[in-house]
Amino acid sequence: MNAKPLFRIALVLVTLAWLAGCSGLRIAYNNADSVVRWMADDYFAIEGPQEEDFTARLARFHAWHRSRELPRYSALLMRAGEKLADGLTEQELLWALDAVKERYRHMMAHAAPDLAAVLCTLSQAQLVHLQDKFDESNAKYFKKYVEGGEPKQRKQRSKRTLVLMRDWFGDLSDEQEALLSAWNDRMPLLYASRLQNRQRRQSEFAALLRQYRSAASLEPELRHWLVDWDIGASTEYRGISDIHQADYIRMLLELDRSITLKQRAHAASRLNEYAELFTALAARGTP
Repeated sequence: MNAKPLFRIALVLVTLAWLAGCSGLRIAYNNADSVVRWMADDYFAIEGPQEEDFTARLARFHAWHRSRELPRYSALLMRAGEKLADGLTEQELLWALDAVKERYRHMMAHAAPDLAAVLCTLSQAQLVHLQDKFDESNAKYFKKYVEGGEPKQRKQRSKRTLVLMRDWFGDLSDEQEALLSAWNDRMPLLYASRLQNRQRRQSEFAALLRQYRSAASLEPELRHWLVDWDIGASTEYRGISDIHQADYIRMLLELDRSITLKQRAHAASRLNEYAELFTALAARGTP
């Protein structure tokens, strides 16, 4: 999934959970409304009645997400912990990937009507502003992920992978770090292709907003764009993405065979902590 503005707005209620540590998750999730409103204003420059309508719809969506989706996330994480306990298989990793995609699609389908009702009211000036934000965001993406060529991209990806694996498994041995480094050296780089696909998706989104000017006509098209995000991707991008996913799964399986009981317990504890916190947040009811 590409980190496009609309995706970030719609996904912030769940992504905050994964980006923040357990200690900050409760505060982050409970204040997600404010974050999303700020992002909506930044990218769409909504104002007046638009902002009031968006705020009311967002509050309803947040309440639905809290009461209906967080318990599902909790159950998903508990099942993942059970699968992790006795060692991972390729089928289990694919199950986890499919489960996350399914939850994403379900959330997007639920959000589509409210998003369409607001987006169909955007003026020409707001659409121009949105394109400017797309260009700004793409420039930042290029500078962070693409600029510098292959050596810089591999070095930065290796650092991010080590940080992620240490977060989940605790301290890594020299052999485990070498394993991850070797995989990093041979896995394909996605960043340039991902930027091209991101720009294609942005163009499709902007075209939808220009063409469909009522909620009734925009909603099914927007739902399709949100839920079936991989339709329309180039053959090249699909191919390199499939290779990258297969390699990443093989890397995780090889790492899993090397982790100690202490590291496995660390990862299981992290999953359980998130599961318990999602349950606690869901129990709070409407924010």
